[in-house]
Amino acid sequence: MRFLIMLEQTETGFAVQAPDLAIATYGENIEAAKRAAGEAIRSNLEAYREAGQQVPEAQGVSSHLENPEFRDLLFAYVDVAEPQGRIAA
Repeated sequence: MRFLIMLEQTETGFAVQAPDLAIATYGENIEAAKRAAGEAIRSNLEAYREAGQQVPEAQGVSSHLENPEFRDLLFAYVDVAEPQGRIAA
């Protein structure tokens, strides 16, 4: 599965958000931030799966690009494998 992330440079690295999943994390550089985002997204997907809930529908990238609050952020995608195992009933 592919997820949009937004990165913002800070004094000590990069803050990263996955807006469609309301996830925020951090990395010392872009690659570390992308890895951290992938791990956070994977954990979030597992939590949805274990709770038997649907993952929120992704918004189109254009809706995020048009948001003035995100104007100065760097956008990227991370690929995350779907969690395996049974869904809780």
